[in-house]
Amino acid sequence: MDALTLAFIPVAAVLTVTPGSDTMLVVNNTLTRSTADGLCTVAGINAGLFVHALASALGLSVILMNSATAFEMVKMAGAIYIIYLGIQSLRNSRKHEEAEFSTKTCSKGISASIREGFLTNVLNPKVAVFYLALLPQFISPGESILRQSLQLMAIHFSMGIIWFSFVTLALGRVRHLLSGGKFKKRLEALSGVVFIGLGLKMALSNK
Repeated sequence: MDALTLAFIPVAAVLTVTPGSDTMLVVNNTLTRSTADGLCTVAGINAGLFVHALASALGLSVILMNSATAFEMVKMAGAIYIIYLGIQSLRNSRKHEEAEFSTKTCSKGISASIREGFLTNVLNPKVAVFYLALLPQFISPGESILRQSLQLMAIHFSMGIIWFSFVTLALGRVRHLLSGGKFKKRLEALSGVVFIGLGLKMALSNK
């Protein structure tokens, strides 16, 4: 492992543990659905990193960074999706059923949780732009850009899997203490407000 790759590790670590929409989604899906849902969400989020790394290596992120129209389209798509998740959470918080929390299976299905995590990550243009601005600084001249980009992404991917899995499993251990219907409703409502706030912030933010 060369010096540039070693230098990338602490930068990726900071990026991984910094809270954002990904973290909020993992917390919400773990506590309001199941531990398995949280892990499925983690898988989806980290799968999105492959898209960003590949786009950066192929130069597609350059288009996103330099084209105001492309950036706005992706930004609005991401904002709308996060707001949609917020509205869904608010709707769920209004339900009167106090369903038991499952600790073994994905309550909404594996595909649904993976899809939510994947789209939340992929539709965040700031992640793509960050990859474009960050990765080139840790790529050695003359080497394969695609290979090095995927190598750096693999490091970030591994950190994401470890960190978010730790968060999910830690929350999973206390879910039985927070399994009351009132707590679930309040968390769904809070998550809904936070998601909508994040979506509006993304939509209104400048490039």
